[in-house]
Amino acid sequence: MMHKTLYMPDRIIIEQSALSLPYTQKILGKFANIPIETVGRIHDIKKYSSNESPENVVLITNYKGSLIKKCPGSSGVLCCNYYVANLINGCPFACEYCILQDYLNCGCVMVCSNIATFFEELRQVVKPGYILRLGTGELADSLAFDYLFDLTDELIPRMHEFPDVILELKTKSDCVKNILKYDAPGNIVIAWSLNPQELIDRYEHNATPLRNRLNAAISVVSKGYKTAFHFDPIILVPGWEKLYKQVIDELFASVAPEHISWISLGGLRFMPSLKRVSMDRFPQTDMFSYGEFVMCKDGKFRYFYPMRRDMYRTVAGYIHEYYPSAPVYFCMESPKMWNDVFGALPTRISDISHVYDPYPYDAICGTKFQDGN
Repeated sequence: MMHKTLYMPDRIIIEQSALSLPYTQKILGKFANIPIETVGRIHDIKKYSSNESPENVVLITNYKGSLIKKCPGSSGVLCCNYYVANLINGCPFACEYCILQDYLNCGCVMVCSNIATFFEELRQVVKPGYILRLGTGELADSLAFDYLFDLTDELIPRMHEFPDVILELKTKSDCVKNILKYDAPGNIVIAWSLNPQELIDRYEHNATPLRNRLNAAISVVSKGYKTAFHFDPIILVPGWEKLYKQVIDELFASVAPEHISWISLGGLRFMPSLKRVSMDRFPQTDMFSYGEFVMCKDGKFRYFYPMRRDMYRTVAGYIHEYYPSAPVYFCMESPKMWNDVFGALPTRISDISHVYDPYPYDAICGTKFQDGN
């Protein structure tokens, strides 16, 4: 495992129109000794850094596109009507399975400092009578940079203005210092991605150890926050059953069921291009060597259907031993998988129907239910 070091910028590049924004000035106040460059516009973040660059570059922008988007999901899979807020792009961790190494292909970090625009967009997206689930963890780890950029200080104090929004902050870190300053708003969920420590060591380079993540969860629960946990991706290495049983034992020894809002399960999946990038970056990886992968209808490789069906049944079974009514859902799986594992589609399962309530869009990414593998 690579040695875990805290990310610190070597250089900061700022869009001219972002320079006077309050959040920009707050960030700059923390980095008096870091070289700063101002540019007119940042059109292509890849030109400023690459995955191979030893330099840590932070880009601060006045982002002109949409800051809130519907989770893109995949064609033909059930979608949980999740929305994403891309306020930071980039991650200090180097997980071998991470889509960002293919999607961004850039070693720099981009911060969108026009926070006022985010809140304006959020007011427009919210629909009366519906609960919107919103997360900041699509293009970044939600909390891994919080010691640098203090984004939670911008978000948490204002979430009481949006009672119909549930904000999920999802992380592999233990950066909860800012969060612990606040009594928990009822509509913020702090979530952790979990894997066995053996797999963290092998595939989640620089990421925080499992025990530290769970200790951070204990800390936020003590302040009244709800938590969530994501076993995604589950990786079928030899002995995976025992490894994941141990993780779930440790989870429920740390956090009581009443403090958990939801738990998601997802198997290792990847586009062909991601496998090439990952193997170039991590030539020692054995991640793609275990199990049998097949191309699915959305163009992604997944474990052979019977393998991942049994995988889900096993892990969900471990969870339900502790929490029989646990709100467990799948990330990017077909209606067939839902029926084969849980015997029903999510809107018919009372424990998780609230996660999949239509908002107010179809609950399918694509045109219709597809019963394929």
